Amino acid sequence: MLTRAAPIEPVGRRNPERTRKPGRLPHLAEIYTGGLDIEARRRKYRIDLETPRFLLRPLAAGDEDWLTDLFTDPEVNRFLWDQPETPEEARRTAEAIVQLDLMRGHFGHWAILDKTSGEVHGWTELSKLRPWWGPSDEIALSYVLGRASWGRGIATEAAGRLLRHAFEGARLDRVMAVIMAGNTASKHVLEKLGMRFVKNAKSAGGQQLQYFRIDAPPVAQPTAPE
Repeated sequence: MLTRAAPIEPVGRRNPERTRKPGRLPHLAEIYTGGLDIEARRRKYRIDLETPRFLLRPLAAGDEDWLTDLFTDPEVNRFLWDQPETPEEARRTAEAIVQLDLMRGHFGHWAILDKTSGEVHGWTELSKLRPWWGPSDEIALSYVLGRASWGRGIATEAAGRLLRHAFEGARLDRVMAVIMAGNTASKHVLEKLGMRFVKNAKSAGGQQLQYFRIDAPPVAQPTAPE
């Protein structure tokens, strides 16, 4: 969660060839090496998304508190890949996520905010597969919700909106998801989103994992004039 991936073009991206001016850095490289400060980069590349009930926005300064609360809840924490062992470590993890998550254009974390109350329910994420799952340039969908937000259809609505953005905005050919075996709630959400089971596997640390995948819907072909 805390590692920053190299600025590469994912395998799942459509039309990877980009035209650019001589001497111009590629988009992702510009985000990582540009002279803008972190907040300026967020403002430049932020992509807000909406659902009927929620606003999905990039992480920002001030999100560290609720992130820390998530990381210190043992029921939430047991299905996280990076499990802070102390409150101090949880805070450092939250601060690092906010600081390093520069909202890489189409990829990164989105906070899930209730449009009516302003309550933050958690986050949903679109990012490169974790390095300890093995070498891959695939893009994965994930989410984490506070316990009070479970069982209310929030994960399905928010992650579904981000999945649509992955295909319509980021123009990916496919999206993966990886969950711990036994996480039946997340398995149910992924299946509702139309993701299909691909394989069982083990992480480098020996965790039993389940891989899921969904392909982009076919692009409608224009009808020839009669």
